[in-house]
Amino acid sequence: MWETTSPTLPFAYAYSNNVRTTNNFLHCCSSTKECPPIYFRHDVPCLSGVTFDIDECQVEGTCSQFCENTVPGYKCSCVEGYRLGTDLRKCKATGPDPYLVYANRADIRMVTLSSTEPPSKILSGLQNAIAVDFHYESGRIFWSDITTDVIRSAFLNSTGVYDVITYGLTSPAGLAVHWPLEKILWTDSGTSRIEVAGFDGSMRRVLIWKNLEKPRAIVVNPEEGTVYWTDWGSRPRIEKAMLDGSERRAIVDTSLFWPNGLTIDYPAQRLYWADAKHHVIETSALDGSGRRRVIERDLPHPFAITVFEDHLFWTDWQTKSIHRANKFTGRNATTLHTKLHFPMDLIVVHPLRQPYVRDPCAEDNGGCSHLCMPNNVSYTCLCTVEAPVQVDEKTCSKEWSSFLIFTRRSDVRWLCLDCEDDADVVFPFRNISSAGALDFDSETDTIYWSDITNDTISRSHINGSGQQIVIENTLESPDGLAIEWATRKLYWTDSGTHRIEVANLNGEMRAILIWEDLGKPRDIVVDPTTG
Repeated sequence: MWETTSPTLPFAYAYSNNVRTTNNFLHCCSSTKECPPIYFRHDVPCLSGVTFDIDECQVEGTCSQFCENTVPGYKCSCVEGYRLGTDLRKCKATGPDPYLVYANRADIRMVTLSSTEPPSKILSGLQNAIAVDFHYESGRIFWSDITTDVIRSAFLNSTGVYDVITYGLTSPAGLAVHWPLEKILWTDSGTSRIEVAGFDGSMRRVLIWKNLEKPRAIVVNPEEGTVYWTDWGSRPRIEKAMLDGSERRAIVDTSLFWPNGLTIDYPAQRLYWADAKHHVIETSALDGSGRRRVIERDLPHPFAITVFEDHLFWTDWQTKSIHRANKFTGRNATTLHTKLHFPMDLIVVHPLRQPYVRDPCAEDNGGCSHLCMPNNVSYTCLCTVEAPVQVDEKTCSKEWSSFLIFTRRSDVRWLCLDCEDDADVVFPFRNISSAGALDFDSETDTIYWSDITNDTISRSHINGSGQQIVIENTLESPDGLAIEWATRKLYWTDSGTHRIEVANLNGEMRAILIWEDLGKPRDIVVDPTTG
């Protein structure tokens, strides 16, 4: 007997009475008819009842989806919604024709996979559309724009356009739709965060924020309750976590540089990603094992990637094209569409790209007062920006007793000091260029802030309502701001006009308080208790 280590037949086994022999050893007879030539040896005695078999299922791509080894041969099968082709190996999707939707910076376009016609525009007049995803049941697409820093949605027929997220974004370059929950998740490499919100922008929460640098691509796997993302910061990696943010870990963290695109082959339960610096497309199991390269030639700058049936589809910044190749071997590479403006993210729209998954939060939102997010066991109730204080395992409250408010030039943020989470939250204020000074009126839950670029003083309720400019004339550099809550007055300094002024909280009854012998007044505080 001898071990089956042939490079030609690496997965060969011996069977006796349909039971595989131990140690993967072959017992071959002296007849070449009973034993493959590569294993034929005259000095090995024939053992009665022993047959030879190769496990073809160990060779990736033998079957599109499921492979069952038989003695001899193998049997392929498909998940629900797919049918086995005439070759008894490939799984073909049933239902409507699939089509590609891709962001093209200035527009979003669509084209059927079988069409030779040029793509048609779904939306035009955009500024810098980057990420795109869809919700098949509602017929909507969602996209992010990194110039206007918004996330928007529209029907696939171009109607029903509305804003989903309009504040607190810096560079939202990754977007994923969780179709059972009807939630969107996105990455922002500017704020170094992963956030989640409902389709209408409500129930917003920061999901992952610690030890993130430049999160880029993001995908969800509702069946296992997980989210995956790439990070091309100083330690490039691919990470996964439960959708409630728990059990976070890196699954690929070597030989990565610019992991741009990321997608999941749901029937095969495999990840695929593109690395623009290394010019490769790779794949692995969902835990990062079984990693291998699929394509490592003719990839100048791959950006986004998706998968459907037996094919990979990707965009390339340098060729300005959309390409396709076999997902197992990388062979039969084809350029589907070229001479595009600037192809960014792309998706295949088909119901089987969003298969039915039981949602543990479906019944009464899991009993959660606000956000219900699944994990691999059940679900977790999480608090949101609207109600940040955790009262118990199910309930969140809008009432908090202490918090910190601060500015970051382009926005105003708050940090709840009563909450378990230490992620700061952006107030939904608009048109802030360079926020400087600020103060808070606890009687009306209103925040006042100065903008040293727009030369204005504005106010808004903490929920974003009632935003207005209260002072805008003859301001040059409003650096300091203070509310005198007893008499309901607003005080501010202006280092440009060398003044300290006062007005009612609505901007009326404005008066110059101090103007002589002032250099460049900056900060200001008031003490109503002593006058």
